[in-house]
Amino acid sequence: MQRTKKSILFLPRWYPNKTDIQLGTFIRQQALLLKEDFDISVIYIQADSTANQKFNFIENTKDGIHEIIVYFKEGTGFLKKIINAKRYEKAQKLAYKKLNRSVELCHVHVPYRPAALALYLLRTSQIPFVITEHWSGHLTGDFQKKNKLDKALYNSVLKKASAISCVSELLQKKFKLNTGYDSVVISNYIETAPATAPAPIPESKSDKINILSVTDMADEIKNISGLITAFNYALKENNKLHLTIIGGGPDEEKIKKIVDQFQLSSYITLAGRLNHEAVLKAMHESDFYVCNSNTETFGMTVAEALRSGKPVISTKCGGPEEFLNRENSILIEPKNNDQLKNALLQMADEFPKFDSKKLSEDMENKFGKEVVKAKWILFYQSVLK
Repeated sequence: MQRTKKSILFLPRWYPNKTDIQLGTFIRQQALLLKEDFDISVIYIQADSTANQKFNFIENTKDGIHEIIVYFKEGTGFLKKIINAKRYEKAQKLAYKKLNRSVELCHVHVPYRPAALALYLLRTSQIPFVITEHWSGHLTGDFQKKNKLDKALYNSVLKKASAISCVSELLQKKFKLNTGYDSVVISNYIETAPATAPAPIPESKSDKINILSVTDMADEIKNISGLITAFNYALKENNKLHLTIIGGGPDEEKIKKIVDQFQLSSYITLAGRLNHEAVLKAMHESDFYVCNSNTETFGMTVAEALRSGKPVISTKCGGPEEFLNRENSILIEPKNNDQLKNALLQMADEFPKFDSKKLSEDMENKFGKEVVKAKWILFYQSVLK
């Protein structure tokens, strides 16, 4: 007799969509990871300033999960926040009607906005929900900057959750300190590129040292300008270096101007946003990886680079330090261009000495498919008794 899968509805704050194909890819990968053991559906809501209708529904079932992405017409004027909040909640409810299937558990990723539907279903249908927190605001001090109403709403959602997880031990500690709530640590699932993945960027010439960084163009957090500055200094001592930066975001134009100011367009490729498969392929084509963030809750791209067998330069920015060591990386202080320049030059000499197979196997043992899936199954089973 075939076992009936339990039905779980993902309600993420971040998810790949037409405005940002890299946003929350790790959440989608988790959904794909769990589809063999659970009936997974996703409802994601995104404001759209270019929309010509109030709601636009996009459904997808081709990958074995049922996704409903709703773009709603973004409000304007001094009532913008209220209008957007109401449209967001309405879009969730309309999408849930379209889902047309029973749900036994909701999984909220990054509260509190996506929890609106979870709270509604708990109140009207006694459907429980769990939470995963990924937000770096618990590390940066942004949580403390929230107004009293936001904090009260956030904590009211946590209070009603049946279980809570965080993606790293550091985030777990800060989350507990800020909210008083306990959680379990379940890291993101780390995968590697399939052999058939298309090349996202032209392969570098054989005499070039191909450095990669995948990042949101949010300079205050990711410090891309510092990476470019340090790279410029390193290039003066080793002209074989080539840097590829994948990603987009609010500071994209600022970063382009910095590259032009340093006259580095021949040495830095700004590849823009690429889909998840293309990013993983780029990991394989690189010689080593750089993360220059000021804060990371986990460090997904750092882990993916190691899973691809590439050594890493990373700042001591939080999450990545839980799996980085002298055998797989060079660790530097945040906001230190001199250390980063020296690390770039050192890694340019030493990257061939790293054991690529061991780097990949170590990450598989820590964050591979079966390891992470087993943790999620236990997490859900603690609620779905």
